This record gives sequence, structure tokens and C-alpha cells, in this order.
Amino acid sequence: MKLSTYVFVVLHYKSSKDTINCIRSIEKLNGEYQIIIVDNASNDGSLEKVKDVYSDTKNIIFLKNKENVGFAEGNNVGYRFAKNILKAQFILICNSDLIFDQQDFLTKVKKVYTKYDAYIIGPDIESILTKMHQSPMKTTTTNLFKVSFEILRYRLLLVLSRLHIYDLLKRSTGINKVPRKQHYKNVKKNVVLHGSMLVFTPNFIKREDKAFRTGTFLYMEEDILHTYAISNGYVTIYDPSLHVLHLEDSSTNAIVKNKKEKREFVFRNMIKSLSVYRKYLIFDKNKTKKAKYNRHYS
Repeated sequence: MKLSTYVFVVLHYKSSKDTINCIRSIEKLNGEYQIIIVDNASNDGSLEKVKDVYSDTKNIIFLKNKENVGFAEGNNVGYRFAKNILKAQFILICNSDLIFDQQDFLTKVKKVYTKYDAYIIGPDIESILTKMHQSPMKTTTTNLFKVSFEILRYRLLLVLSRLHIYDLLKRSTGINKVPRKQHYKNVKKNVVLHGSMLVFTPNFIKREDKAFRTGTFLYMEEDILHTYAISNGYVTIYDPSLHVLHLEDSSTNAIVKNKKEKREFVFRNMIKSLSVYRKYLIFDKNKTKKAKYNRHYS
């Protein structure tokens, strides 16, 4: 099997149109690369539609999960194949609803890595639907009390939704009003990078056997990865010279169509993800305390 410096991991779920458009945008890039399509147990014939278009394309590999293991572990399946089988130097993990619009994207990636000695690189991600810029993300609080409070809040929202009270409160209080995200035009170091497009560099790959921490299904993988990276001294870089387009919420919309079901899906998985996030915060705080103790008494 041919080895490659750059390997794309595209997590596919039910939308053949998105995945085909993503692959087509990758095909326009300069340089040599391979693409791994990881199907997260779509079981609806959509993967077969993608295979029909690309069955004779030698640099595309198809992997199929027996069950939907979620965002983190679904991408980890592709990451492990890229690292262990293809011996990739750079692993570029992207959502299937992502479009690459810079022909020299790979060249720029290598320049950013060389300049900053980065472990993880994130581009400027612009939403096709809203024109909002999604990376870097606002850092979620590291206050354990506040994180625990957020878990309780989502549990309450889930109950309110199940009792059909949520919509009434939303109209009166303005729940979920999201401000427009500003465009960061300068390089930023050690910020939370949006998970729809991440570049894992040789620094990261030689140390880590998986891209994302496990335990979540969807949501907050970025915050958890950021906490883990900072705890281990891994440099993360946001560089706006790299740019991609994103059709957001495609994954969630493929799982649930009903508005009520969608928000309850979000609430359930936010509870799960916040619990994992809290675990990594506790570990990081204990690690910091131990390091300070050892420096003081050494």
C-alpha cells in the first residue's frame, strides 16, 4: 500500500452529496495525498453511492464501522489507519460537509507547521450558510463548579423539552440566541480549534495513537482535546492564511429531523460530553498541583 505525507480522514454519515463534494474539493488541491472515507454505519446506501463514483480511484480508501460510534471514535478509526498503515506525516481530519477552496492548502499547512512547530493546526472555517467564522472557538469555562452547573442546566432543559415546556420558555427568555462570530485575522496560539477541520502534525502523530479523546458521541470534542493538548504541552495554532468552507450541522440533521428530537439529542449529548470534559479538567488540575509540589520540594 502506498504511503503518503498527507492523509485526509473524512467521516461519512448518510450524506453522499456532502462527501462527494468534499472529495471533489480535495481533488483540486496541489500535491500528493490519500483520502480515507470512514462510514459511521450509515446503512442507507449512501456509502455505496460514493463508492460508485470513486471505486476506481486508487488514492481513496473506504472503511466501514459496524455501528455509529460517534464523532470522536469515528475519526479515530481513520486516524489509526492513517498513522499505522499509511504512515502519514500529516493527518487532516475533516467533516464530510467541508469544502477546500485553496489550491495550495497543503503547501500552506507545511509552512505553518515548520514556522510554529505546531502539534495541531486549525484553519479559518467559514460557514456556507451563515457566513460566520467558526474557529477559533470560545473557550469553555475551566471552573469545575460552573461545568457541573452546566450539566445540571442541560438536564433541566432536557426535562423541560420532554414536558413540552421548553418552547414556551424559549419565546419568553430568548434561549439559544447566538451572537455573530467575529473573524480573527491574526494567528492565535493555544486556542480551542473547531473540530470540523483539524490538521494533526508529525509532532502529534508520533506521540498519540488517537486524535480525539473518547467517551463522547458528539459535541465538545474540541474543548476536551484542547484541555488534553495544553496539559501535555502541545502547541495548537489557528492560522487564517488557511481557509475552508463548512456546511454546518449536516451530521446532526442526518441523525434527527424533528426539531424537538434534535434539541433533545443535543441536550443528552452535551450532558455526556460535559461529564467527560469535567474529568479531563480534574486530571489537568491534579497534574498541575503535583508539578507545583514537585518543583517546590525538589
